[in-house]
Amino acid sequence: MSLPPLLLLLLLPPFLTLEPTRASLIRIPLRRVNIGFKALNPLRGWEKLAEPPRLGAPSPGNKSLFVPLSNYLNIGAITGATVTFGEALWEPSLVFTFAHFDGILGLGFPVLAVGGVRPPLDRLVDQGLLDKPVFSFYLNRNPEAADGGELVLGGSDPAHYIPPLTFVPVTIPAFWQIHMERVQVATGLTLCARGCAAILDTGTSLITGPTEEIRALQKAIGAVPLLMGEYYIECSKIPTLPPVSFLLGGVWFNLTAQDYVIQITRSGFSICLSGFMALDVPPPSGPFWILGDVFLGSYVAVFDRGDRKSGAQVGLARARPRGTRQ
Repeated sequence: MSLPPLLLLLLLPPFLTLEPTRASLIRIPLRRVNIGFKALNPLRGWEKLAEPPRLGAPSPGNKSLFVPLSNYLNIGAITGATVTFGEALWEPSLVFTFAHFDGILGLGFPVLAVGGVRPPLDRLVDQGLLDKPVFSFYLNRNPEAADGGELVLGGSDPAHYIPPLTFVPVTIPAFWQIHMERVQVATGLTLCARGCAAILDTGTSLITGPTEEIRALQKAIGAVPLLMGEYYIECSKIPTLPPVSFLLGGVWFNLTAQDYVIQITRSGFSICLSGFMALDVPPPSGPFWILGDVFLGSYVAVFDRGDRKSGAQVGLARARPRGTRQ
C-alpha cells in the first residue's frame, strides 16, 4: 500500500526496458521477515503528517552523496515496465532501520504521488502489462510459515478467499478510504456509532482508531497498557476473548481473538499483544480508522480503481486458509 508522502524523494530517469508483453495477472510472492521483540512503530508514519522538505531540496551540507543500491530478495519478476522511482533521502520511522526491503511500492491514487509522477500501477496499465487498474492482497498470518502471501496485480485469485466479495465504494480517492458503518465488540460495546471513515492500508501493521474509542475497546477485550501505545494480553485468555466486528457495505466482518491478537514466540517464550492501537489524525485528513494488516490478514482485499463508468471500490472476503481447496 501507499505511504503518506513523508519521504524526501529524488526522481530518477526511467530505465530502458524490453517491449511490453501480453497483459495478464502479475503475481508477486510476499516473504515473512522475523524481527524478534524489537519495539517498532507499526503505523509507518501516519502519526507524523508533517510537510516534508520540498522535492529536489539539496542534501545536508549541499554535498554529493553516493549510495549503493542492491537487490534484496528479488521482491517479483515484472519485465518490460518503464517506471519512475524515487530515492529516499531521509526516513521517518525506526521501521526503516530494522526492517530490510528494497523499497515501498505506492499503490494509492495518483493525487498522492510526489511531483505528479505517474504511479507504478498506472504505468503498468498504460504500457499494456495490465488490463485494468486492480490489485489484491492475500496475507498469510501463519507465523510458522515462510510464505507471507501474495500481491496480485491486474485482478484477484478466487483461491485466496471465500466468495462472495462485498464491494464498498471509495469515498475519497487518495488513500483507499471507505465509509464504516459501525464497530461492535461482543461485550455490548459499540464504536463508530454514527458511522466513520476508514482506510485500508497494508502499510499499517495494526488496526488503529481514535484514542477514546480504542481505549474503550482495549478495556472490553481485557488488554493492559504496555509500551509505546501497545497493549498486552494474556495468551491463555485468547479462547475466551470477545469477537470484534466491523460493519462495511452492510455486511459484518468479524475478527476473533485468534485474528486480532498478535502472538510472538521466540526460543520457547511467547508474548501476546493487542492488534489495536490508538491514533488520532486531525482534520481535515482525519479522524479515521485504519484497517491494517491485522484486518487484511483475515480478509482479502481487492482494490479496484474503477474507470469512467464506475468509481473506485474495495472488495472484501474472508481469506481462505492456505492449502485448502475451493
